[in-house]
Amino acid sequence: MNWIGERHTDPFWARMPAELGSKFFLCHLRDRIMREVCLTGRYEPQETALLQQILRPGMVFVDVGANWGYFTLAAAHLVGRAGRVISVEADPRACRTLRANIARNDLDFVTILEMAASDAPGTLQMQEYEPAANEAGNFGLARTTTVVEHGRQFEVAARTLDDVLDQAGIGHVDLVKMDIEGAESRALAGLSRALSARRVRRVLLEVHPQHLRDQGSSAERVIADLRGHGYRAWQIDHSPSVYRRVAAGQMDVTSALTPLTDVTDLGPWPHLLWA
Repeated sequence: MNWIGERHTDPFWARMPAELGSKFFLCHLRDRIMREVCLTGRYEPQETALLQQILRPGMVFVDVGANWGYFTLAAAHLVGRAGRVISVEADPRACRTLRANIARNDLDFVTILEMAASDAPGTLQMQEYEPAANEAGNFGLARTTTVVEHGRQFEVAARTLDDVLDQAGIGHVDLVKMDIEGAESRALAGLSRALSARRVRRVLLEVHPQHLRDQGSSAERVIADLRGHGYRAWQIDHSPSVYRRVAAGQMDVTSALTPLTDVTDLGPWPHLLWA
């Protein structure tokens, strides 16, 4: 896959696997995630399997940090037209591809919000990764940061997820998936009303300890806040062997879940399921 990513090709329409609805997505092989989905049919197979395990027709899914829409497209297939999908993405470049994917598949029950999920309304300074470092990488990532680095900066509107749910008239959410490069502490603070009222049944959360520290927070604080709202956590095993077995359909994904007890050894990139 890495070798193919080094070859120059124009973007083209690829398709998700049949079990995820065979949805079209605009594929640029130099993007790591697009390339992986195009060639293997999966991205993060553990999280994909959890979506398949949890989501049913008529459910509500909120994708925070949607990028170009892999999980949004998968969820749209699983919840169907009787369900709702709210797709939140701060990077305007990724949003353009996301909108194209949703339009190509005629998914009028998917709502796209070009915004940053934060603890208060306003604007946030976002920063793209260095283009040279991002070649054959992930084209859709941007992050808020307290550290001035190379890369173009731009401002995006920020809103709280509580306000988003209220304005969309959504009383409960079956699953929130959140992957926002260290901004998860602020985003969860902006979801505190819904979390306290148990309007959110489950949260599939990727925690970025280093980025959280850059922004004055920590993984321990995120975990303590969610526990304070009455949620329990399971850590998702992302070892290579489990990754391969789940991707190949040789392992029930629930076997990859371990109750989270030790928060002192989470690793550099923990994946957690909260309920």
